[in-house]
Amino acid sequence: MLIRYTAYYGLARGVPGLLNFLAIAIYTRLLSPSDYGIYALVVVWVGLINVVCFQWIRLSLLRFFPAHLDDPRRLLSTLLLAYTSVASLTGGAGVAVWFAVADESLRTLVLIAVPLIWVQAGFELSLELMRSQLNPLRYGLMAGTRAVIALGLGMLLITWGFGALGPLLAMLLGMLVAVVMLGSSLWRGARPSLSLCPDLKPLLAYGLPLTATFALGFVVSSSDRLLVARLLSHDAVGIYTAGYDLVAQVIDMLLMTVNLAAYPLVVRALEKNGREAAREQLDRNGGLLLMIAVPVTLGFITLAPQIVSLMLGESFRAGATQLVPWVAVAIFMSCIRAFHFDLAFQLSEKTFYQVWINGSAAVVNVALNLMFIPAFGLVGAAYATLIAYGVALALSILLGRRLFAISLITRDNLKVLLCGAIMVACLWPLREASGTWALVEQVLWGAAVYTVSVFLLNVANVRGMVFAKRRTAK
Repeated sequence: MLIRYTAYYGLARGVPGLLNFLAIAIYTRLLSPSDYGIYALVVVWVGLINVVCFQWIRLSLLRFFPAHLDDPRRLLSTLLLAYTSVASLTGGAGVAVWFAVADESLRTLVLIAVPLIWVQAGFELSLELMRSQLNPLRYGLMAGTRAVIALGLGMLLITWGFGALGPLLAMLLGMLVAVVMLGSSLWRGARPSLSLCPDLKPLLAYGLPLTATFALGFVVSSSDRLLVARLLSHDAVGIYTAGYDLVAQVIDMLLMTVNLAAYPLVVRALEKNGREAAREQLDRNGGLLLMIAVPVTLGFITLAPQIVSLMLGESFRAGATQLVPWVAVAIFMSCIRAFHFDLAFQLSEKTFYQVWINGSAAVVNVALNLMFIPAFGLVGAAYATLIAYGVALALSILLGRRLFAISLITRDNLKVLLCGAIMVACLWPLREASGTWALVEQVLWGAAVYTVSVFLLNVANVRGMVFAKRRTAK
Protein backbone atom coordinates (compact mmCIF):
# COMPACT_ATOMS: atom_id res chain seq x y z
CA MET A 1 0.00 0.00 0.00
CA LEU A 2 2.85 2.41 0.82
CA ILE A 3 4.45 2.01 -2.62
CA ARG A 4 1.08 2.35 -4.37
CA TYR A 5 0.04 5.50 -2.56
CA THR A 6 3.54 6.95 -2.92
CA ALA A 7 3.27 6.42 -6.68
CA TYR A 8 -0.16 8.09 -6.70
CA TYR A 9 1.14 11.10 -4.78
CA GLY A 10 4.26 11.11 -6.93
CA LEU A 11 2.03 11.75 -9.93
CA ALA A 12 -0.13 14.17 -7.94
CA ARG A 13 2.89 16.18 -6.82
CA GLY A 14 5.03 15.62 -9.89
CA VAL A 15 3.39 18.04 -12.31
CA PRO A 16 2.94 20.87 -9.76
CA GLY A 17 6.46 20.25 -8.49
CA LEU A 18 7.89 20.41 -12.01
CA LEU A 19 6.04 23.65 -12.68
CA ASN A 20 7.26 25.17 -9.41
CA PHE A 21 10.79 24.09 -10.32
CA LEU A 22 10.45 25.67 -13.77
CA ALA A 23 9.12 28.84 -12.14
CA ILE A 24 12.51 29.34 -10.49
CA ALA A 25 14.25 29.07 -13.86
CA ILE A 26 11.76 31.41 -15.56
CA TYR A 27 11.45 34.02 -12.82
CA THR A 28 15.24 34.30 -12.39
CA ARG A 29 15.42 35.16 -16.09
CA LEU A 30 12.51 37.63 -16.10
CA LEU A 31 13.14 39.35 -12.76
CA SER A 32 16.19 41.16 -11.45
CA PRO A 33 17.79 39.75 -8.26
CA SER A 34 16.31 42.72 -6.37
CA ASP A 35 12.72 42.07 -7.56
CA TYR A 36 13.13 38.35 -6.98
CA GLY A 37 14.36 39.17 -3.48
CA ILE A 38 11.28 41.30 -2.73
CA TYR A 39 9.02 38.52 -4.01
CA ALA A 40 10.90 36.01 -1.84
CA LEU A 41 10.61 38.16 1.28
CA VAL A 42 6.83 38.54 0.88
CA VAL A 43 6.52 34.76 0.45
CA VAL A 44 8.57 34.28 3.63
CA TRP A 45 6.37 36.62 5.68
CA VAL A 46 3.15 35.11 4.32
CA GLY A 47 4.47 31.63 5.06
CA LEU A 48 5.52 32.56 8.59
CA ILE A 49 2.11 34.07 9.46
CA ASN A 50 0.38 31.10 7.87
CA VAL A 51 2.37 28.66 9.99
CA VAL A 52 1.90 30.61 13.21
CA CYS A 53 -1.83 31.18 12.75
CA PHE A 54 -3.21 28.28 10.69
CA GLN A 55 -0.83 25.33 10.89
CA TRP A 56 -2.43 23.92 14.05
CA ILE A 57 -5.75 23.58 12.20
CA ARG A 58 -4.19 21.53 9.40
CA LEU A 59 -2.27 19.32 11.81
CA SER A 60 -5.38 18.68 13.88
CA LEU A 61 -7.25 17.65 10.74
CA LEU A 62 -4.55 15.12 9.85
CA ARG A 63 -4.39 13.67 13.34
CA PHE A 64 -8.10 13.44 14.21
CA PHE A 65 -9.84 12.85 10.88
CA PRO A 66 -9.15 9.06 10.84
CA ALA A 67 -11.15 8.75 14.08
CA HIS A 68 -14.16 10.53 12.49
CA LEU A 69 -14.40 8.70 9.18
CA ASP A 70 -17.99 7.57 9.78
CA ASP A 71 -19.34 11.10 10.35
CA PRO A 72 -16.77 13.88 9.84
CA ARG A 73 -19.21 16.80 9.63
CA ARG A 74 -18.84 17.91 13.25
CA LEU A 75 -15.04 17.83 13.05
CA LEU A 76 -15.06 19.72 9.75
CA SER A 77 -17.46 22.31 11.18
CA THR A 78 -15.12 22.81 14.13
CA LEU A 79 -12.16 23.24 11.79
CA LEU A 80 -14.08 25.83 9.75
CA LEU A 81 -14.90 27.70 12.97
CA ALA A 82 -11.19 27.78 13.79
CA TYR A 83 -10.30 28.94 10.28
CA THR A 84 -12.83 31.79 10.13
CA SER A 85 -11.89 32.96 13.62
CA VAL A 86 -8.18 33.10 12.84
CA ALA A 87 -8.84 34.71 9.43
CA SER A 88 -10.78 37.50 11.17
CA LEU A 89 -7.91 38.11 13.59
CA THR A 90 -5.29 38.24 10.85
CA GLY A 91 -7.49 40.56 8.81
CA GLY A 92 -7.71 42.98 11.74
CA ALA A 93 -3.95 42.81 12.20
CA GLY A 94 -3.48 43.49 8.47
CA VAL A 95 -5.64 46.62 8.64
CA ALA A 96 -3.60 47.86 11.62
CA VAL A 97 -0.33 47.30 9.75
CA TRP A 98 -1.69 49.07 6.66
CA PHE A 99 -2.51 52.20 8.71
CA ALA A 100 0.83 52.03 10.56
CA VAL A 101 2.93 51.94 7.37
CA ALA A 102 3.51 55.18 5.48
CA ASP A 103 5.40 53.79 2.46
CA GLU A 104 2.95 53.26 -0.42
CA SER A 105 4.91 50.34 -1.88
CA LEU A 106 4.79 48.54 1.48
CA ARG A 107 1.06 49.27 1.75
CA THR A 108 0.57 47.62 -1.64
CA LEU A 109 2.44 44.55 -0.46
CA VAL A 110 0.26 44.39 2.66
CA LEU A 111 -2.90 44.54 0.52
CA ILE A 112 -1.66 41.50 -1.40
CA ALA A 113 -0.20 39.64 1.58
CA VAL A 114 -3.34 39.54 3.75
CA PRO A 115 -5.66 37.84 1.22
CA LEU A 116 -2.72 35.67 0.17
CA ILE A 117 -2.49 34.43 3.78
CA TRP A 118 -6.22 33.60 3.87
CA VAL A 119 -6.30 31.85 0.50
CA GLN A 120 -3.11 29.90 1.13
CA ALA A 121 -4.48 28.69 4.47
CA GLY A 122 -7.75 27.54 2.86
CA PHE A 123 -5.91 25.94 -0.04
CA GLU A 124 -3.59 23.94 2.22
CA LEU A 125 -6.42 22.95 4.56
CA SER A 126 -8.38 21.52 1.64
CA LEU A 127 -5.31 19.64 0.44
CA GLU A 128 -4.86 18.08 3.86
CA LEU A 129 -8.50 16.99 3.86
CA MET A 130 -7.96 15.24 0.52
CA ARG A 131 -4.84 13.63 1.94
CA SER A 132 -6.72 12.38 5.01
CA GLN A 133 -9.37 10.93 2.70
CA LEU A 134 -6.59 9.12 0.76
CA ASN A 135 -7.66 10.93 -2.40
CA PRO A 136 -4.42 11.57 -4.36
CA LEU A 137 -6.18 12.17 -7.70
CA ARG A 138 -8.15 15.17 -6.50
CA TYR A 139 -5.10 16.32 -4.52
CA GLY A 140 -3.06 16.33 -7.72
CA LEU A 141 -5.73 18.13 -9.72
CA MET A 142 -5.99 20.89 -7.15
CA ALA A 143 -2.23 21.32 -6.76
CA GLY A 144 -1.79 21.20 -10.53
CA THR A 145 -4.49 23.81 -11.18
CA ARG A 146 -2.79 26.21 -8.79
CA ALA A 147 0.65 25.64 -10.31
CA VAL A 148 -0.47 26.06 -13.93
CA ILE A 149 -2.37 29.30 -13.26
CA ALA A 150 0.34 30.72 -10.99
CA LEU A 151 3.17 30.13 -13.48
CA GLY A 152 1.29 31.15 -16.62
CA LEU A 153 -0.26 34.28 -15.12
CA GLY A 154 2.95 35.13 -13.27
CA MET A 155 4.94 35.19 -16.53
CA LEU A 156 2.25 37.33 -18.16
CA LEU A 157 2.10 39.86 -15.34
CA ILE A 158 5.90 40.19 -15.20
CA THR A 159 6.05 40.90 -18.94
CA TRP A 160 3.33 43.52 -18.42
CA GLY A 161 5.61 45.34 -15.98
CA PHE A 162 4.24 44.26 -12.60
CA GLY A 163 7.70 43.26 -11.36
CA ALA A 164 7.73 41.49 -7.99
CA LEU A 165 3.95 41.93 -7.68
CA GLY A 166 3.36 39.73 -10.74
CA PRO A 167 4.15 36.30 -9.26
CA LEU A 168 2.45 37.26 -5.97
CA LEU A 169 -0.84 38.14 -7.68
CA ALA A 170 -0.59 35.03 -9.83
CA MET A 171 -0.04 32.85 -6.77
CA LEU A 172 -3.11 34.38 -5.09
CA LEU A 173 -5.39 33.86 -8.09
CA GLY A 174 -4.07 30.37 -8.77
CA MET A 175 -4.88 29.15 -5.27
CA LEU A 176 -8.24 30.93 -5.22
CA VAL A 177 -9.38 29.29 -8.45
CA ALA A 178 -8.19 25.88 -7.27
CA VAL A 179 -10.05 26.18 -3.95
CA VAL A 180 -13.30 27.32 -5.56
CA MET A 181 -13.23 24.68 -8.30
CA LEU A 182 -11.95 21.64 -6.40
CA GLY A 183 -11.80 22.34 -2.68
CA SER A 184 -15.05 24.00 -1.63
CA SER A 185 -17.24 20.93 -2.22
CA LEU A 186 -15.22 18.96 0.35
CA TRP A 187 -16.69 21.12 3.09
CA ARG A 188 -20.33 20.74 2.02
CA GLY A 189 -22.51 20.19 5.08
CA ALA A 190 -19.97 21.71 7.48
CA ARG A 191 -21.25 24.77 9.31
CA PRO A 192 -19.10 26.77 11.77
CA SER A 193 -20.99 27.65 14.94
CA LEU A 194 -20.06 29.14 18.30
CA SER A 195 -21.70 26.10 19.95
CA LEU A 196 -18.70 24.11 18.72
CA CYS A 197 -16.23 26.13 20.79
CA PRO A 198 -15.79 23.30 23.37
CA ASP A 199 -14.71 21.01 20.51
CA LEU A 200 -11.77 23.29 19.85
CA LYS A 201 -10.10 22.38 23.14
CA PRO A 202 -8.54 19.03 22.10
CA LEU A 203 -7.53 20.52 18.76
CA LEU A 204 -5.80 23.41 20.48
CA ALA A 205 -4.13 21.09 22.98
CA TYR A 206 -2.72 18.99 20.16
CA GLY A 207 -2.05 21.70 17.60
CA LEU A 208 -0.72 24.71 19.52
CA PRO A 209 2.54 23.06 20.62
CA LEU A 210 3.03 22.02 17.01
CA THR A 211 2.30 25.60 15.91
CA ALA A 212 5.18 26.81 18.05
CA THR A 213 7.25 23.94 16.67
CA PHE A 214 6.58 24.75 13.04
CA ALA A 215 6.94 28.48 13.61
CA LEU A 216 10.39 27.93 15.10
CA GLY A 217 11.14 25.53 12.26
CA PHE A 218 10.16 28.27 9.84
CA VAL A 219 12.60 30.59 11.62
CA VAL A 220 15.35 28.05 10.95
CA SER A 221 14.44 27.72 7.26
CA SER A 222 13.66 31.37 6.50
CA SER A 223 15.28 33.73 9.00
CA ASP A 224 18.45 33.54 6.92
CA ARG A 225 16.66 35.41 4.10
CA LEU A 226 15.46 38.13 6.44
CA LEU A 227 18.97 38.51 7.89
CA VAL A 228 20.55 38.51 4.42
CA ALA A 229 18.18 41.36 3.50
CA ARG A 230 19.16 43.21 6.67
CA LEU A 231 22.92 42.62 6.50
CA LEU A 232 23.45 42.56 2.72
CA SER A 233 20.77 43.57 0.15
CA HIS A 234 17.60 42.59 -1.70
CA ASP A 235 19.80 41.43 -4.57
CA ALA A 236 21.57 39.03 -2.22
CA VAL A 237 18.20 37.74 -0.98
CA GLY A 238 17.18 37.00 -4.56
CA ILE A 239 20.37 35.06 -5.30
CA TYR A 240 20.24 33.16 -2.02
CA THR A 241 16.56 32.27 -2.41
CA ALA A 242 17.05 31.08 -5.99
CA GLY A 243 19.91 28.77 -5.00
CA TYR A 244 18.15 27.51 -1.89
CA ASP A 245 14.79 26.89 -3.57
CA LEU A 246 16.41 25.19 -6.55
CA VAL A 247 17.48 22.41 -4.18
CA ALA A 248 14.60 22.53 -1.73
CA GLN A 249 11.90 22.29 -4.41
CA VAL A 250 13.28 18.96 -5.64
CA ILE A 251 14.30 17.22 -2.41
CA ASP A 252 11.31 18.45 -0.44
CA MET A 253 8.87 17.55 -3.24
CA LEU A 254 10.18 13.99 -3.55
CA LEU A 255 10.26 13.28 0.19
CA MET A 256 6.98 15.07 0.80
CA THR A 257 5.47 12.69 -1.75
CA VAL A 258 6.47 9.74 0.43
CA ASN A 259 5.22 11.50 3.56
CA LEU A 260 1.87 12.37 1.99
CA ALA A 261 1.22 8.68 1.45
CA ALA A 262 3.03 7.37 4.51
CA TYR A 263 1.80 9.46 7.45
CA PRO A 264 -1.92 8.61 7.11
CA LEU A 265 -0.95 4.91 6.91
CA VAL A 266 1.02 5.21 10.15
CA VAL A 267 -1.86 6.95 11.92
CA ARG A 268 -4.32 4.30 10.75
CA ALA A 269 -1.97 1.51 11.81
CA LEU A 270 -1.71 3.12 15.24
CA GLU A 271 -5.48 3.60 15.58
CA LYS A 272 -6.37 0.07 14.44
CA ASN A 273 -3.47 -2.18 15.48
CA GLY A 274 -1.40 -0.34 18.07
CA ARG A 275 2.13 0.96 18.48
CA GLU A 276 4.02 -2.06 17.16
CA ALA A 277 2.14 -1.98 13.85
CA ALA A 278 2.78 1.76 13.59
CA ARG A 279 6.49 1.23 14.30
CA GLU A 280 6.77 -1.36 11.55
CA GLN A 281 5.06 1.01 9.11
CA LEU A 282 7.44 3.77 10.16
CA ASP A 283 10.45 1.56 9.43
CA ARG A 284 9.15 0.90 5.93
CA ASN A 285 8.50 4.61 5.42
CA GLY A 286 11.98 5.54 6.61
CA GLY A 287 13.66 3.09 4.27
CA LEU A 288 11.79 4.52 1.28
CA LEU A 289 12.60 8.10 2.33
CA LEU A 290 16.31 7.35 2.49
CA MET A 291 16.29 5.40 -0.77
CA ILE A 292 14.99 8.50 -2.56
CA ALA A 293 16.84 11.19 -0.59
CA VAL A 294 20.39 9.83 -0.87
CA PRO A 295 20.83 9.82 -4.67
CA VAL A 296 19.10 13.17 -5.16
CA THR A 297 21.19 14.88 -2.47
CA LEU A 298 24.45 13.40 -3.76
CA GLY A 299 23.45 14.37 -7.30
CA PHE A 300 23.07 18.03 -6.32
CA ILE A 301 26.42 17.99 -4.54
CA THR A 302 28.27 16.37 -7.44
CA LEU A 303 26.64 18.27 -10.31
CA ALA A 304 25.99 21.67 -8.69
CA PRO A 305 27.68 23.88 -11.34
CA GLN A 306 25.92 22.17 -14.23
CA ILE A 307 22.49 22.30 -12.56
CA VAL A 308 22.80 25.98 -11.62
CA SER A 309 24.05 26.94 -15.09
CA LEU A 310 21.06 25.28 -16.74
CA MET A 311 18.32 26.36 -14.34
CA LEU A 312 19.10 29.91 -13.18
CA GLY A 313 19.47 33.25 -14.90
CA GLU A 314 23.01 34.48 -15.50
CA SER A 315 22.98 37.11 -12.74
CA PHE A 316 22.12 34.42 -10.17
CA ARG A 317 24.61 31.70 -11.13
CA ALA A 318 27.91 32.58 -9.48
CA GLY A 319 26.46 33.00 -6.01
CA ALA A 320 24.04 30.08 -6.23
CA THR A 321 26.72 27.59 -7.34
CA GLN A 322 28.53 28.03 -4.03
CA LEU A 323 25.32 27.49 -2.06
CA VAL A 324 23.87 24.36 -3.65
CA PRO A 325 26.09 21.63 -2.09
CA TRP A 326 25.68 23.00 1.44
CA VAL A 327 21.96 23.57 1.04
CA ALA A 328 21.49 20.04 -0.34
CA VAL A 329 22.91 18.47 2.83
CA ALA A 330 20.88 20.84 5.02
CA ILE A 331 17.59 20.06 3.24
CA PHE A 332 18.35 16.33 3.39
CA MET A 333 18.72 16.49 7.18
CA SER A 334 15.65 18.70 7.55
CA CYS A 335 13.38 16.37 5.55
CA ILE A 336 14.60 13.17 7.23
CA ARG A 337 13.91 14.76 10.60
CA ALA A 338 10.52 16.28 9.73
CA PHE A 339 9.12 13.33 7.77
CA HIS A 340 10.52 10.52 9.90
CA PHE A 341 12.05 11.14 13.32
CA ASP A 342 9.69 13.96 14.35
CA LEU A 343 6.73 11.62 13.91
CA ALA A 344 7.67 10.05 17.25
CA PHE A 345 6.42 13.19 18.99
CA GLN A 346 3.23 13.48 16.96
CA LEU A 347 2.23 9.82 17.32
CA SER A 348 2.85 9.85 21.06
CA GLU A 349 1.06 13.25 21.31
CA LYS A 350 4.10 14.75 23.06
CA THR A 351 4.53 17.54 20.58
CA PHE A 352 5.90 20.04 23.11
CA TYR A 353 9.30 18.33 22.73
CA GLN A 354 9.45 19.70 19.21
CA VAL A 355 9.17 23.24 20.56
CA TRP A 356 12.45 22.77 22.42
CA ILE A 357 14.12 21.12 19.44
CA ASN A 358 13.15 23.77 16.91
CA GLY A 359 13.70 26.51 19.47
CA SER A 360 17.27 25.35 19.99
CA ALA A 361 17.84 25.13 16.24
CA ALA A 362 16.34 28.60 15.73
CA VAL A 363 18.65 30.16 18.31
CA VAL A 364 21.65 28.43 16.73
CA ASN A 365 20.59 29.52 13.24
CA VAL A 366 20.03 33.18 14.07
CA ALA A 367 23.24 33.44 16.12
CA LEU A 368 25.36 31.78 13.43
CA ASN A 369 23.76 33.85 10.66
CA LEU A 370 24.68 37.03 12.52
CA MET A 371 28.28 35.81 12.75
CA PHE A 372 28.69 34.05 9.41
CA ILE A 373 26.92 36.39 6.94
CA PRO A 374 29.26 39.36 7.61
CA ALA A 375 32.27 37.01 7.55
CA PHE A 376 31.45 34.71 4.61
CA GLY A 377 28.62 36.42 2.72
CA LEU A 378 25.82 34.30 1.24
CA VAL A 379 27.57 30.99 1.82
CA GLY A 380 27.75 31.90 5.52
CA ALA A 381 23.94 31.74 5.66
CA ALA A 382 24.13 28.24 4.17
CA TYR A 383 26.71 27.19 6.77
CA ALA A 384 24.42 28.45 9.54
CA THR A 385 21.40 26.60 8.16
CA LEU A 386 23.37 23.36 7.80
CA ILE A 387 24.58 23.44 11.40
CA ALA A 388 21.14 24.37 12.73
CA TYR A 389 19.46 21.49 10.88
CA GLY A 390 22.14 19.14 12.17
CA VAL A 391 21.41 20.20 15.74
CA ALA A 392 17.66 19.70 15.21
CA LEU A 393 18.14 16.23 13.69
CA ALA A 394 20.37 15.08 16.53
CA LEU A 395 17.94 16.31 19.19
CA SER A 396 14.95 14.74 17.40
CA ILE A 397 16.66 11.34 17.28
CA LEU A 398 17.81 11.43 20.91
CA LEU A 399 14.54 12.66 22.43
CA GLY A 400 12.14 10.86 20.09
CA ARG A 401 13.51 7.40 20.79
CA ARG A 402 12.37 7.75 24.41
CA LEU A 403 8.76 8.16 23.33
CA PHE A 404 8.31 6.06 20.21
CA ALA A 405 10.94 3.62 19.00
CA ILE A 406 12.07 4.48 15.47
CA SER A 407 14.95 2.58 13.92
CA LEU A 408 18.06 4.66 13.29
CA ILE A 409 20.42 2.33 11.42
CA THR A 410 19.21 -0.74 9.55
CA ARG A 411 20.91 -3.07 7.11
CA ASP A 412 18.89 -1.64 4.23
CA ASN A 413 19.87 1.90 5.17
CA LEU A 414 23.56 0.97 5.04
CA LYS A 415 22.98 -0.60 1.62
CA VAL A 416 21.39 2.64 0.41
CA LEU A 417 24.44 4.63 1.51
CA LEU A 418 26.70 2.17 -0.32
CA CYS A 419 24.58 2.53 -3.47
CA GLY A 420 24.92 6.31 -3.22
CA ALA A 421 28.71 6.03 -2.89
CA ILE A 422 28.87 3.82 -5.99
CA MET A 423 26.78 6.36 -7.91
CA VAL A 424 29.09 9.25 -6.97
CA ALA A 425 32.18 7.21 -7.88
CA CYS A 426 30.73 6.59 -11.36
CA LEU A 427 29.66 10.22 -11.81
CA TRP A 428 32.89 11.81 -10.60
CA PRO A 429 34.91 11.36 -13.83
CA LEU A 430 32.08 13.04 -15.78
CA ARG A 431 31.61 16.08 -13.56
CA GLU A 432 33.62 18.48 -15.77
CA ALA A 433 31.31 18.13 -18.77
CA SER A 434 28.88 21.04 -19.19
CA GLY A 435 25.82 21.85 -21.24
CA THR A 436 22.22 20.71 -21.29
CA TRP A 437 22.78 17.35 -22.93
CA ALA A 438 25.82 16.63 -20.79
CA LEU A 439 23.71 17.19 -17.66
CA VAL A 440 20.93 14.96 -19.01
CA GLU A 441 23.46 12.21 -19.69
CA GLN A 442 25.00 12.61 -16.21
CA VAL A 443 21.60 12.41 -14.50
CA LEU A 444 20.54 9.37 -16.52
CA TRP A 445 23.88 7.63 -15.92
CA GLY A 446 23.74 8.32 -12.19
CA ALA A 447 20.13 7.12 -11.96
CA ALA A 448 20.97 3.94 -13.88
CA VAL A 449 23.99 3.14 -11.71
CA TYR A 450 22.02 3.74 -8.53
CA THR A 451 19.05 1.64 -9.69
CA VAL A 452 21.26 -1.28 -10.68
CA SER A 453 23.12 -1.04 -7.36
CA VAL A 454 19.82 -1.09 -5.42
CA PHE A 455 18.72 -4.14 -7.37
CA LEU A 456 22.00 -6.03 -6.99
CA LEU A 457 22.22 -5.32 -3.26
CA ASN A 458 18.50 -6.18 -2.93
CA VAL A 459 17.63 -3.08 -0.91
CA ALA A 460 14.23 -3.47 0.80
CA ASN A 461 13.86 -6.86 -0.93
CA VAL A 462 13.36 -5.11 -4.27
CA ARG A 463 14.38 -8.24 -6.19
CA GLY A 464 11.78 -10.30 -4.35
CA MET A 465 9.05 -7.78 -5.17
CA VAL A 466 10.01 -7.64 -8.86
CA PHE A 467 10.14 -11.40 -9.25
CA ALA A 468 6.90 -11.83 -7.31
CA LYS A 469 5.12 -9.47 -9.70
CA ARG A 470 6.53 -11.37 -12.67
CA ARG A 471 5.25 -14.67 -11.26
CA THR A 472 1.84 -13.10 -10.63
CA ALA A 473 1.72 -11.76 -14.20
CA LYS A 474 2.39 -15.26 -15.55
